[in-house]
Amino acid sequence: MDERVVVIGAGPAGLAAAWALGRAGLDPLVCERATAVAASWRARHDQLRLNTHRMFSHQPGTRIPRRCGPFPARDDYVAYLERYAAGMRIRFGTAVARIERADPGWELDLGGGSISTAHVVIATGPDAEPVMPSWPGMASFPGLVIHAGQFRSTSEMAGRDVLVIGPGNSGVDLLNHLVRSDAGRLWLSARSGMNIVPLRLARIPMHPVAVAGRRLPRRVQDANVRAVQRLAFGDLARYGYPRSDVGAFTRVAADGVTVAVDDGFARALTAGRVTMKPGVDHFEGPCVCFADGSSCAPDVVICATGYRPALGPLAGHLVTLDEHGMPPFIGPSPSPSHPGLWFFGLDRSIYGNMHIHRPQARRLAQLIAGNPGLPLPGQRRRLRASPRPRGHQRGKLNTHRDLGLANRRPD
Repeated sequence: MDERVVVIGAGPAGLAAAWALGRAGLDPLVCERATAVAASWRARHDQLRLNTHRMFSHQPGTRIPRRCGPFPARDDYVAYLERYAAGMRIRFGTAVARIERADPGWELDLGGGSISTAHVVIATGPDAEPVMPSWPGMASFPGLVIHAGQFRSTSEMAGRDVLVIGPGNSGVDLLNHLVRSDAGRLWLSARSGMNIVPLRLARIPMHPVAVAGRRLPRRVQDANVRAVQRLAFGDLARYGYPRSDVGAFTRVAADGVTVAVDDGFARALTAGRVTMKPGVDHFEGPCVCFADGSSCAPDVVICATGYRPALGPLAGHLVTLDEHGMPPFIGPSPSPSHPGLWFFGLDRSIYGNMHIHRPQARRLAQLIAGNPGLPLPGQRRRLRASPRPRGHQRGKLNTHRDLGLANRRPD
């Protein structure tokens, strides 16, 4: 056996698992196909920020520095993950093509070689493969059609009319930035309803408020989101943004679809900067035609139509994947018929993915180490953090500092 544990993927979830495994006394090998950690984050657009508060978005063991602000920018978050990964045993440029059984463990096909291991933790993320729809006539469209994952900067859209397809988190995030850019006309196509919440309400970040109510019944949390929506936006259906028939927390529990987070889109919609359109029916020359018979002629079409985990080539022959490409067991959930095979970091949460992946990583490490009751560092002591500013009192919450009101995100 070459290794005791191999983690596939050096994104936030893979690094969290590797950290917890290391603290459990193991020395995991992390295989990453890219040349650096957080490859998917590096590839996203320049204006990207976390839309979950840094207090609840950190890796296990180390908080995100306060200097990064309440909602860290892409580059600050990547730099934080680089520092976090320092000292971990990571093989970059190592793509695992396929996993095979090799009793009593697993054989990882690396193309030009292989690794045998007792445990393999697949942490390649839920966004590994963009979902790109195909509509009639799209091939003859003279403009540019890209997936949201290919969008790089609002500066590239200057003077160009843009249609965003998909009213979810990715689509609204792009429009949050496009409405403040030099882009021309903007449209948003929505086939179905979506839950949307403000990043801030009365300058107060909403994410910590949501986390504070996490133990409430789901129906109460759904009702709270509805109330926040009405207070922040009024009735966006008047402007064409369809309301979801299912509550925010009920929907994420049912199909993993989380909320869209507004930081400028809704105001632009009510001001006429963005025009809503129904679902796309087909393309016709330079026009995109919609289900209601209307059309528009954009220069650029951005498909914010989601992602899949792309686990088929890696492990689709080992487990049955559902219609979304998800395996039957995820997180720190073992399978008696697949001992040593783990799928980690695939579930989503309105509270933030790392908010649920931190305890899951510790539980995963306990199970792999063979001691479910093992207390890991970080469970009973304070996390490492940036130096405490002068005047900060231990144990007391400074509302303006700790909720980010002193670090307003620039417009």
